[in-house]
Amino acid sequence: MVDQIKKILFASDLTESSVEVFEKTVVLASQTGASITILHVIEDGSSGSQNRMIHLVDSKEYERIRKEGQEMVKNILIGKQRTIPVIQNALQKLCDQTNGKVCGTDDPVVIDAIEVKYGSVPDAITELAETAGCDLIAMGYYKRGSILKALMGRAEKAVMQRSKRPLFLVPLEL
Repeated sequence: MVDQIKKILFASDLTESSVEVFEKTVVLASQTGASITILHVIEDGSSGSQNRMIHLVDSKEYERIRKEGQEMVKNILIGKQRTIPVIQNALQKLCDQTNGKVCGTDDPVVIDAIEVKYGSVPDAITELAETAGCDLIAMGYYKRGSILKALMGRAEKAVMQRSKRPLFLVPLEL
């Protein structure tokens, strides 16, 4: 028996292509009566990049880059208070425009939440899908031959491997 889709997690990267993915997600939600939770993740750069980078530069250069990174993180933490509402407002505007375009004003799709998180994209997506009780994760991917080739090394592949939820993958042109 197939479970009914009641809640969809839409993962946005704030690109122009994500508008197309969101429109298709709204259509799906409208057809199934599902609500949507929107997530945008700001990559924190801590997902192993430092360990890979240390092999590319000498220890003094690595330490200089690390200190610059710490200063940048400090500035980001100060700026977080301003960044998150700006992103949330932009995503809310996208919701309003898309709902009007796809569903009209009479029967808009319900938007449960607009989340902006810092961290690893795959981790944030799979964690929110789990905690919010989402039945499906909607994402875009860029076509490059087969789907497996398209997903190699990308966040989508990591989400596919980690998630207990099915994915709604929307193919995008480069």
